[in-house]
Order: sequence, then C-alpha cells, then structure tokens
Amino acid sequence: MDKSKLELHILNYFEHSWEGEYYIKSNQKDIEFVKFTAVIDNDRFDMDIAIHLTYNVGHVMLALYSPYWMLNKTGRMLQYKADDIHHKHPLDYNKPLLFSFRPKNFFHKNKVQLRITDSNLSDEFSLDTVASYGCVKCKGMKKEYQVGVKIDTTSFNLTRIATFTPFYLLINHTKYRIEVTEETEENWFWIDSNQCVPFWPDKDCKRFLVRVEGCSASPKKVYFNKQENYALLRLDNKFGGIIVDVHLAEHSTVITFSDYHEGAATFLIINHTSTETIEYHQSCSTEKATELPPGKAMYYTWEDLTGCRTLICKFGNSTEQLMFDSSNGNIYLTSIFEGTQRVVVFTKDEKIFKVTKENEKAELAAQEINLSLQNLGLSLVNNSIRQEVVYIGITSSDIVWETKIKAKSRWKPTSIKQTRELEKVFKDYKDSGPQNNQIVESCHDFQALLTPTGLEMRLLKPYEAALRRSYLPAIKVEYAVSAHQKSLRFQIYRIQIQNQLGGILQSHEFQSLFAKVELFQKDLECIQMELMDDSFTDTSPVSLYEYFHISPIKLHLSFSLSAGGEDPSKEQGKSEVMPLQSVNLLLKSIGATLTDAQDLVFRLACFELNNQFYTAQELQQEVVRHYSKQAIKQLYVLFLGLDVLGNPYGLIRDLSEGVTAFFYEPYQGAIQGPEEFVEGMALGVKALVGGAVGGFAGAASRITGAMAKGVAAITMDEEYQQRRREAMNKQPSGFTEGITRGGRGLVSGFVSGITGIVTKPIEGAQREGAVGFFKGMGKGLVGAIARPTGGIIDMANSTFQGIKRATETSEDAQSLRPPRFIHEDGVIRPYRLREGVGSQMLQKGLC
Repeated sequence: MDKSKLELHILNYFEHSWEGEYYIKSNQKDIEFVKFTAVIDNDRFDMDIAIHLTYNVGHVMLALYSPYWMLNKTGRMLQYKADDIHHKHPLDYNKPLLFSFRPKNFFHKNKVQLRITDSNLSDEFSLDTVASYGCVKCKGMKKEYQVGVKIDTTSFNLTRIATFTPFYLLINHTKYRIEVTEETEENWFWIDSNQCVPFWPDKDCKRFLVRVEGCSASPKKVYFNKQENYALLRLDNKFGGIIVDVHLAEHSTVITFSDYHEGAATFLIINHTSTETIEYHQSCSTEKATELPPGKAMYYTWEDLTGCRTLICKFGNSTEQLMFDSSNGNIYLTSIFEGTQRVVVFTKDEKIFKVTKENEKAELAAQEINLSLQNLGLSLVNNSIRQEVVYIGITSSDIVWETKIKAKSRWKPTSIKQTRELEKVFKDYKDSGPQNNQIVESCHDFQALLTPTGLEMRLLKPYEAALRRSYLPAIKVEYAVSAHQKSLRFQIYRIQIQNQLGGILQSHEFQSLFAKVELFQKDLECIQMELMDDSFTDTSPVSLYEYFHISPIKLHLSFSLSAGGEDPSKEQGKSEVMPLQSVNLLLKSIGATLTDAQDLVFRLACFELNNQFYTAQELQQEVVRHYSKQAIKQLYVLFLGLDVLGNPYGLIRDLSEGVTAFFYEPYQGAIQGPEEFVEGMALGVKALVGGAVGGFAGAASRITGAMAKGVAAITMDEEYQQRRREAMNKQPSGFTEGITRGGRGLVSGFVSGITGIVTKPIEGAQREGAVGFFKGMGKGLVGAIARPTGGIIDMANSTFQGIKRATETSEDAQSLRPPRFIHEDGVIRPYRLREGVGSQMLQKGLC
C-alpha cells in the first residue's frame, strides 16, 4: 500500500509549537485524526486534530480543523471533562481552546462536564446542537455558579464554537459610577460608566443592592431573577434617578443601568383641583407620604421595586388605592398616555374627566388604510411535466345573517332558507348601486329593510327585529395613524394547502454552489467580540405597547390518499412517495402514526401584553417564546392522540369544552335576561352532553379503527385493504349514515370472505400459476375469517363515528377545486372549472 508522509506543525498555540504526522493512503476515510504533541515544562501534552477529506475531480482536498472551539468569556478558570480527560482553560486566554473528544468516541453522542473556579463538575451536556442556548450550573461550597453556553457553527461548517459567558451580566450605560452588592453580603464592587462586569450571586440570593457614587439616598433593592422593563430607581434630588432593566434569556440574564429620559417616570401626577391636597405613597412603604398641593404636578416612581406596587392616595377624608377612570365623591381620577409617559389626573371638572377618558377613542386618524380580500388563490405548476403541483387558497367564511328582537338579547342566526333568500335579495340590491334605504320582499312572505352601508338594517316580516349581515374576509388589514398612536390589525381567516398530484409527492434534490470570501473573517469577529457585545442587548428605540394581542393559531392538517382524484394504488415509480407514508416516516420517531384520512388539529393559545415597554427585539422574543412553549405542548398532544390509545387528549378536550360551555352559556344568558338564561341553560346542557357522548364515541372509534386496520392487514390482500381505506376515508355525516355504512361493511365483509375462498385461488393461478393458486387458497381461507371479523369491527367503528359526528358542529375540510388542466402546448391559461372537472373525471375513468 502506497503511503506519503506529511509533517504538520501548529505554531504559537499556548505559546508553544505542536507537531504531528499524517500518512496519505489510497483508501482513506472521510474523517481521520492526527495526534499533535508538545513538550511544556518537561511534560508531554497531546491534542487530537481532525482531517476532513473531500474528493473532487482530479484532486483531493484535506481540511485540517478542530471539532470544537471553546471560548472562555467568564473571566474565571474553566475546566472541561470528557472521556475521563480534564482540559484546563485559563481565564486570561482570549484565543479559542482547541477541543475534541477521543477519535474512537467521536461519532458517538458525546457529552462534556464543566467546572468553574472551585466548583464541582456540572451535569453532562452536549456541544453538538448548533444555534442552541442554555445554562450550565456548577455547584460549589457557597455559590452555585451559572454559566451561559451558546453554540454556533463556523463559516466552513466543520467546527462548532462553544462560547461560555457569565449567566448574570451587569452593564452600566449611565454617566455615573454605580456600586452593587448582593443583598445577603456587603461585598460592594464598582461598575464604571460604559463597563460590563459579571455577577456571581449566592445560590440563595434573589436580590441585589445598588447605589450611585456620591448619592445620599439609601441603596435600592432589585430582583435579578424577574423580568423588569425600564423601571426607574428613585435617587436624591441631585441625581434624580436611573433606569434598571432586567432581561431574562435562556443563556443569560442581562441587568442594564441607563440614564433617565423623558417619559421614564412611572407616573406624572397632576392635581387639577383648587383646594384639595393629594397625599400618596407606596402601600408597602414606611416613609412619609408625599404631598401634592392644588394646581401642582410631580413625577413619581416606586420607592421599593421589590415590594407591592400599589399606590395609596389620600384626599380630603378619603384614602383609597389608585384606580383609574373612577370617581370618589366630587373628585375624578383618570389616566392617559402622553407619548410613553403615563399621566394621572385628579380633577373636579367632569368635562375634563370625560375628555381625558375618551381621549384615545376620540382621536381622529390622520391616515387610515383598510384592505379586505374575499378570496385569494395561488397555483404552483411544474412546467416540465405540465401538471399543477399545489394549490394554496385563502378563503373567507360563509355569509351569516342574524336577527335580534330586543336591544339586550342575543344575535341569532336565521334559518338556512331565510339566509339564502336574504343573500339573494341583498346581492340584487347592491348590484343596483343603491343610494337610499329600500324595503325588499321575497316569495316566502318576509320583508327586510336594507341600507347602502349595511348598518341599521331591519327585518319587518314575519316579525320585527334588528338585522345584520356578517362574514370574515379571507385577508383583512387595518392600519391607522393618529397624532399619538398607531394601530395595526392583520387577520387571515383560513389558509388551505391542497396537493394536486393525485396523492403523490415527488422528491427532488437541489444543489447549490457558492464561493466563500474571507473564510475566517466572521469566525475571527466572534472570537474578538467583547463581553458586552455577547450579552445580546438591544439598543433599538423603546416603544410602549398599550395593547398587543396575538390571536390563537389553529392548524388543521388533513391527510387523504385520494386528494387529487387519482387512484393511489396504481404504480407510480420508485421516486414517488405516498404523502401518508411520508408523514408516517416523519412521525415514526415520536411514536405516532396516521390512519387514512386522519386529521390533526393543533391550537396555539393567544397572549396579550398591556402597557408594556419593549424594544422590537424584545417583543419578537416574547412572541417566539410564547409560541415555542405552545408548540412544545402540541407534541404532548400528539403523543396523547394516538389511535391505539383511543385519543385520550381528544376525550379530555371534548369533556372540558362541554363543562366550560355548561357554566358559561347560562352565565352569559343571565346577564341579558331571564329568557336568555333559559336559552343559555339549554345550550350549556347540549354542549355538556355532546362533549361527553362525542368524546367517548370518538375515543372508541379510534380504538376500533386501529383494530380493524390490523385485522385487514392479516388478510394479506392489498386490493381489499385499499377498498376498505377508500370506504373509511369519508367520515359519516351523522348517526344514520354511520349505522348504514356499518351495515354495508358488515354484509360486504361476510360476502367477500365467503367468495374469496373460490376467487382468490383462481386469481392467484392466473397470475403466478400453481404457486399463485396455493397462495390464493391461503389468502381465501384467512380472509374467510378475517374479513367478517373486520366487517364487525368496521360496523362498530362507523357507528361510533356517526355518534361523534352527530355531536359535532365543525365541518370537514373540502377540496377547493379540482387540479388545473394544462393543454398540450404547456401554456398556462386562466383556470376553468369545467376543464378541471372533466380532466379529473377522465383520470378516474382511466384508473
């Protein structure tokens, strides 16, 4: 075997030269290791460096790299333990420590332990998850050191960069010198202006004390383990105050001090009275209350950030907690925002109270944009095969007509017949371009008063009632800008993604080539980055979000083997994969499988942020953190939604929704009146019974469906299994249809089981001769038992599905339209429904 020896040297690593040897062979592995050695103070040290081989046309490229770069930005000695070997990382070594697991363990799931200063070794953690963040705890005698870990990848994708930082960082952006200590100790340390220092608190400590050099005020307490957004610390008259911000993240907690700016005070209190003196103080404060004379104003911030944040106000003979938009005797109290400053006004003038209370609602918009789209479709076409691949439809809701007899009664939907008639006359009325109100009549003896704006419409016959027409558009955008606020509302009703390839997904490979310019520039910037830059602080402007609401997201995934109208049992080629099989492969690792026509429904909860100061990055992190937690919960839902277990999550959900409606509906009715209370009781009982019966029926149908699928597999008859899947693919619309389908399935199972004893051997002989005859005989005998048994189970399954559907109000997702028909010339023309339906019927006939 030919070998060529390479002598390799690493210069000036830990101020020493490291030497290694590598032999080039004809049958080299893609990744190999070279052992480098160095003699330091008469001691021999070894280091493993990897070599990656890339075979190109005409040459082989060798890339020498370290699997991990360890960056120590803690300011303390670190030690890593892996493969029973300890690697020391000095606190003053600013370059990366080259780290690797032993070559024999390199391809295993390796983990490392960390030690900082005098602590014990931490629990094991992985270094292989790129773009992950976390915290490693190292327990010591007095302290529990918390170290933030951030794992990135280099620009050449072979080396991972593990950056270790203090979990708690103190940053001073003020013009003052600040002194900080833990609440339980008196070890004060200084933080100069524009300086970032690590903070290593005791394990039982939750608060720290802060004071400003030269300030006579007592030290202020701050929680460093709770989120704090731009809270103002009150100092003496010489300094005024400083702002503290505590930002919590997975890998760090950054405590930032900044100078006071306009609008940072908690309240601007205005005493708009001529005779009353207002006294106020924090409820947990022991200091003397502050007096505000008539006609004066004063800024106020909390005296103790760690105490109860309730303001006690005293005026005249009354002492009350601060409650906005209220009145007490002849004094009114209201609150408004002037920019980012909250203003509290005490006044005896009722007009001023009403103006300030309705200030934001009455403010006219200087610019307003409203966009409403009823339906929107996007068609993706593969030109090479002249076939539509995917159709994405954004659709609106159905039109709903509702009536309300009394002013305080509920809006009730009209009957299906009345809805059709009202919609018909309304469209005729709008098509005529109306300018005035008009009374319209229909042949079913009813009259309605319609208006051009759609407001204040009334039903005149057969009874008088208020009338309204409503629906949710596919896309709705509302944007308004006024002098003091901006409002944005974005709403999407439904997005449906439809596979148009007849139940087939084709896999394609994409390759991209790109050149790397300044290969290590980005990596060197990461190494040279200062600790303050590693804290991921956001310097973007701060905004006040008075009301920020994100509605729940509901994702409904429906898988069907006959989505495009073609028979999926036909031979399609090796490169094509059934969508159901693809999803099963993806979900196999977490123990979940999908049956035919299986539906998965994921719901992500809403959340609201009221009167909060956020930067753009912090707001984005809040949204991502919320939905990440919700998405993790959906994995638990997926685990609990297995058919074999009877979908216990669905059972619990239906029961909980029924119990909630049982109490909520009567309560809502009682607010409106006695008749509505009785109606609410009926709705609540119906929801409770429907949730209980539907939940148990749904769980039973999942179990019987899984059993029937297993029995069908025993027959070893692919055609029978395919016919059964197609029959069970469509859910019954109600209890009656469920019983009917179950009966047909039972009869079909007995008939096909008996006839299969004769037909299967004949079919097998026609295909494979004598061998096929005996195979068919085996299938016929097994099917004679398995098919009737499967028919009995399918009957129970259909019955339970019918009961489930009878208790539900939701509808199954329907196909938006057939696939687009593309002519032989390959030209994409406007969609024609007639051509799409004809093409789909022709494909079914050919199948």
